[in-house]
Amino acid sequence: MRTILLAGVCLGSILCAPAAVADATADRAAREMIENPQVCGRAGTANSGTPVADMVMVEGVGDGGFLIDTTNPEAQAWFNHGVRLRWAFEHSESVRAFRKARSLDPSCAMCAWGEAWALGPNLNGGGNDPDSQATALKAARDARRLGRRATPMQRQMIDALIQRYSGREATRAERYATRMDRIALRHPDDVTLAALTADAWMLKADKWWDDDGKAADPAITRAMSILETSLAKAPEDPGTIHLYIHLTEWSDDPHKAIPYGERLARLAPSASHLVHMPSHTFYRVGRYKDAMMSNVNAVALDKRYNELAAPPGGVVGMPLHGHNLHFGMGGALMAGGAEEGLKLAEGFLTTYPEVSPDNLWRQAMSNNAYALYGRYGSAEQVAALKKPADTLPMMQISWHYARGEAAARAGDVAAVRAEAEAIAALRDHGSFATGPMVEMRAGFVEISQRILEGRAAMLAGDADAAVTAFARAAEIQGMGEEGGDPPIIWYPIRRSLAAALLAKGDAAAARAKVVELLEDWPSDPYSYFVLAQAETALGNEAAADDARRRSRVEWVGGQMALNLA
Repeated sequence: MRTILLAGVCLGSILCAPAAVADATADRAAREMIENPQVCGRAGTANSGTPVADMVMVEGVGDGGFLIDTTNPEAQAWFNHGVRLRWAFEHSESVRAFRKARSLDPSCAMCAWGEAWALGPNLNGGGNDPDSQATALKAARDARRLGRRATPMQRQMIDALIQRYSGREATRAERYATRMDRIALRHPDDVTLAALTADAWMLKADKWWDDDGKAADPAITRAMSILETSLAKAPEDPGTIHLYIHLTEWSDDPHKAIPYGERLARLAPSASHLVHMPSHTFYRVGRYKDAMMSNVNAVALDKRYNELAAPPGGVVGMPLHGHNLHFGMGGALMAGGAEEGLKLAEGFLTTYPEVSPDNLWRQAMSNNAYALYGRYGSAEQVAALKKPADTLPMMQISWHYARGEAAARAGDVAAVRAEAEAIAALRDHGSFATGPMVEMRAGFVEISQRILEGRAAMLAGDADAAVTAFARAAEIQGMGEEGGDPPIIWYPIRRSLAAALLAKGDAAAARAKVVELLEDWPSDPYSYFVLAQAETALGNEAAADDARRRSRVEWVGGQMALNLA
């Protein structure tokens, strides 16, 4: 199980909730999301009510759509665009596109179906609020009322969608998935139906995978079968690939999605989220450079879309822009991507300059931005970082952490210790004793403190103290499975522990620790660097050479040092 300390995507999904949510509710929700880590970041409601008359159709957001009950070519085009946007997880823009289609042909049943579908539940956790559900039900009933010209299959799709929004709430997801499955079985060559059905089963499952990466719900087994059968027939369908990446990410074989992920950006070159999506697979299998660049490109596409289409709220209002930045920063930290990483870090801190004290999600995500400055920023850049307000204690932790990492690079033991002490003092801040995610936040503070204590001890030549500090930090981090989506604590602290063990003279223990952590953080270049040093100390020169070679595969940074591992 991945803990909330490690799974950044889960944190983003939970901590967007209002601060008034009771602690027990928040903790329970966190556990549920940890065990079912399917989302890319909380999307919220897509029912913005924004006017559609001036909406711009941006090309290149993928393939999708099908012939519907309209003779109006513009309505058909906007319907198809809505389908593409929905598979690109541009939920609000998808709703707008379907509403645009409805305005062009008010008698179009499937245009109303599209609006109802896009308003409803999605893998980003949106569409579950009462307003979205009520509006979606009305649109689905409009579709049934207008369905005279729709095909029999499309009328069945409309009836299935009504099940999603009506009747006993506890059975809605299963009723919808079951009905869609029946339709899909009668039309085995329809790629869209297959994707809709797999999506429905994925949303129905309460837990996707067990600790061994095996399906924990028959719905997941069925979804996997549907997607793999569909990909065998249509290996370049963007919507199917998108779902497959999500579904395989935490399975026992995430590598299965690599060939599909590698082609997704080409299939949807203007769709920010689809350009981002391969990074879920890349990060999971240890391709950190590719994960970084996928998101560098996705961030650029967010800005381009804003220039071309001027969506409501601009870039700041894009629910997944922060996720793209965070994912890119995570890849940059692991790959040593200083240049691109610092651009992303600056982008994060300037895009979200005013953070609400209630928005724990954004406070936590900022840790990677500060970490990038600490690991790669110049002394002038680090000194220029403004200290966050006292109302943002988590960001203050990250600010101190950045200064401590920068001091460690400069070899200033006293300065590193001073930042660790400043973090220790913040552990008494009242907000860390109460409120949502209290255990996560308390762990976050102590980990940050112990890492800097370990850095200072390594610089001072006190290997025993370094082992103690890093072991405690790794213990907290290790409450769950590591790796995968960029975590809030950006790297495997076990590699620092391994470096400290090596400094203490226990090369065998250092080697064992690195070999162990590479199961969760495959291809981590800095861990291979530590491994090479351990193998050399053990007299295993061939193994040391191999580890040094592997350390260069995913590393684009400068020289490595044991006291910064």
